[in-house]
Amino acid sequence: MSANKALRIVKYYAEKLHLPVIPCIGKQPLLQGWQNRGKTTIEEIESWFQGSSQPNIGLVLGKASQIVGIDVDGEEASALLNKWANGDLPKTWAFTTPSGGYRLLYRYPKGITPKKVTQTLDGDHAELALMGEGQQTIMPPSIFEGKSYRWKRGHSPDVQDIADAPQWMLDRMLGKNNKDKPSEKKPDTSTDEHFAIKRLEKKCAAFSNAYKIQKRSGLSENDWHLWTRLLASARQPEAAFGFSKLSHKHNRRSDERIEKLIETCSSNPAMVRCNSFGCSSEQIENCHGNLNLNDGDEPTNSPGIFIRDASEGPMLPTNPIYKPYIKALLGIPDYTLNEKGHLIAFDKKGNPFEVANFVARPTLEVIYDDGEDANRSYEIEGVLSGGQALATAVVDSSQFTSMNWVMDNWGISSSIKPGQGKRDIFRDAVQNMGQSIEKKYIYTHLGWRKLANGQWVYLHAGGCIGKENISIKIEKELSRYSLPPVSSIKDARKAARVSMQLLKVAPFHVTAPLLAIVYLAPLADAFKRARNEPNFVVWLHGTTGSRKTTLSQLFLSHFGNFASKTPPASFKDTANAIERKAFSTKDSLLLIDDFHPEASKGESNKMMSLASRILRMFGDRIGRGRLTSTIEFQKTYAPRGMGLVTGEDIPKGESTVARFYEVELQKTDVDLDILTKLQKMHTYLAEAMVGYIQWLAPQMDELPYMLQEKFEQKRDYLLKNASHGRLAEAGAWLLVAFEMMLSYMKVCEVLAEVTTKKLLLKAEKTITHSIKQQSNLITHEKPEAIFIKALKTLFNTDKAFVTHISKGTELDSNMLGAGQRIGWFDDNFYYLHPEATYNAVSVLLSKRGEKLPVSERTLWKHLEQARMIKVEVTQGETRRCIKKAIPSQSRSINKKKANRPRLLHLYAHVIDETEDDE
Repeated sequence: MSANKALRIVKYYAEKLHLPVIPCIGKQPLLQGWQNRGKTTIEEIESWFQGSSQPNIGLVLGKASQIVGIDVDGEEASALLNKWANGDLPKTWAFTTPSGGYRLLYRYPKGITPKKVTQTLDGDHAELALMGEGQQTIMPPSIFEGKSYRWKRGHSPDVQDIADAPQWMLDRMLGKNNKDKPSEKKPDTSTDEHFAIKRLEKKCAAFSNAYKIQKRSGLSENDWHLWTRLLASARQPEAAFGFSKLSHKHNRRSDERIEKLIETCSSNPAMVRCNSFGCSSEQIENCHGNLNLNDGDEPTNSPGIFIRDASEGPMLPTNPIYKPYIKALLGIPDYTLNEKGHLIAFDKKGNPFEVANFVARPTLEVIYDDGEDANRSYEIEGVLSGGQALATAVVDSSQFTSMNWVMDNWGISSSIKPGQGKRDIFRDAVQNMGQSIEKKYIYTHLGWRKLANGQWVYLHAGGCIGKENISIKIEKELSRYSLPPVSSIKDARKAARVSMQLLKVAPFHVTAPLLAIVYLAPLADAFKRARNEPNFVVWLHGTTGSRKTTLSQLFLSHFGNFASKTPPASFKDTANAIERKAFSTKDSLLLIDDFHPEASKGESNKMMSLASRILRMFGDRIGRGRLTSTIEFQKTYAPRGMGLVTGEDIPKGESTVARFYEVELQKTDVDLDILTKLQKMHTYLAEAMVGYIQWLAPQMDELPYMLQEKFEQKRDYLLKNASHGRLAEAGAWLLVAFEMMLSYMKVCEVLAEVTTKKLLLKAEKTITHSIKQQSNLITHEKPEAIFIKALKTLFNTDKAFVTHISKGTELDSNMLGAGQRIGWFDDNFYYLHPEATYNAVSVLLSKRGEKLPVSERTLWKHLEQARMIKVEVTQGETRRCIKKAIPSQSRSINKKKANRPRLLHLYAHVIDETEDDE
């Protein structure tokens, strides 16, 4: 792969996916402190690829990206992964590695720190690793030992959303290995063998190993006798029988021997010591926390202490309110309740101790998904001592581990006991009781989503097209983006026909781009996956009374109930509010109303600044970066749909003008009869959009390729008529959308083939003509054009003058203009003082409420690029202000220096041609 293509892909990772990528040599990161990597900038990436350099690219896992990975090497590792996952392996980003393995990437929730888990297997280079905090993974298209990392087909970020990490994976990475075992019920601890066996298995490594051997092939005679005797002496007879029955060696003789052991232990309850099982003193002290020695310095510790007191533990509460809590604690040997309903844990010796005077358990996990991030909250219910129900608390995931939510929600009466680690013990108990709770996804955006089963659905404020029982929560100002249910649409053909009638409500050059932007909005996701997101807005402007807002709202009615209503956004909103709305209205159209000139200069500058922010927001598809009080980057909100702006004027500036497609509306353009008629039929427009979305849904996976091909053809054609590449691209996106709309209308049998071709040709001619006109506008907005026009005005209004070079510093009647002298002239050049000229032009523009859009040095660069000034190149250095000898009558000591100032050499024909043009 070429370095340029690799560079584009890495920029896509950083700019569009917001991934903290790093450069690597082979698999070794090149940056110090890469584990704490923040946002990666485009400038950094470009510096990595300077010259012939093409590094491998790594992705920082863990908190920096909120991403974890699964590294699978070898068939044994793949089989083990299937066993661990047990079918729970959501479709997500996946790529192959040069060694023949593959990696899966998943998103994980904030507030936890998943650590690496590695399982080395038999076979050459066979390993399964769960990769988390403090690690990085090499990403496609990196190369190692001559082979490439490659995205799996259908699993790359441009076609597949990254999935949430499955719970089993997080459990393993958080060290909760007991969750891999099937959950067992926990009845009365005095008679259930599983409780004792499970507790002993967790607390004693020797028993854990013996337990596995007993299940697999059966223990030796001596080991079987030691462990069954231990269980009997620990007052766990049923556990002794249960442990023996784990093996196929168990028979009637085994039952008889265990019964005899139980009888013997009742009179001699001394338990088998740890050293009988081959444990060293160091191991015993590690396990028990202390080493008990007899007079002969022999350890007397026994693993039976872990379970002996279990049968004498606390009694469970009988109040029915505790039933769901008791059920949630079944199979969790670390915790139980006492008769008062207090939460109880066990120390290393198995002795119970009180953790809190209440108990709590999660009942619902709510995931708020905005299409880029998922924020979680938990509904937690509780019962205070004696059976007093506590109100359900809603706790954000970021606040859960601190446990401050207990007092915030339930007051001072709910008490976690003092002591080291008690709050963390309580937190672990609550978290363990929530392992199998219901998860509820709530989407907080509009537009397309791809579900885990690969199905594409379209979200709107009233529900979802493509699937029922999908929860949507959108901000109040966007609640009108609600489409009718599919079941309510009786006549899709009539709805499509009403939509097409919008072309007649005003001249075609007005309605064609407006209808195109409507049908372009649902294509935004597909274009984004083609890495070609539309980056412009349609700017509809006209004088007061031209009905631009009314017309815009009628077109917006394709997305909900907007006819004769307040627009969803306006220039009265803050920039941040508009940014959030543009982010939420994914694959929809956001109308931003009422850009108008203000009487005061301050208000005018404020509105112009907001217009510039909106245009850059949509034009660059980025949100504004902001820092929190802790100097961390806040989340940015980039637009994900299309924008339609209305106003009485258009903003100024070359780069600003290039970010919108201009549509001008005259006072008499709108046909009021057709407008009134269609306003009464506005509900059909939303029905037409539902039909269009249903038509698009089966094509969503293939759309990026098809749309991109159409786009490139139309852009290349339009580039012949546009002085600015952005305008050609805007026109191409509109034409692609217009063609897609016509294709849908043909499917609905609203248009015949001949009519479709005529309308498409008419749209191409209209948009081509509009682009030519707007290109001329951009030419006049170029910094060099503004400068030359202002300079000529200075001369014509006697605000500045130049004298002939032959007169030097003298003043005579042979001069151009009056006022302040800013230079000299001859037949070939105007020799201008750079600073004085720039200041004079700036003052003139300022009095008009305008300004030069670039700095002095940048302006001279523009003049050079436009070939308006003479430059001097010496030893590779370009000088745009060249020394010029000026005749002088002065006899100053510094005469030579003063008479060779650096001046701007402006070609004389530049001013002369401008004068002729005007």
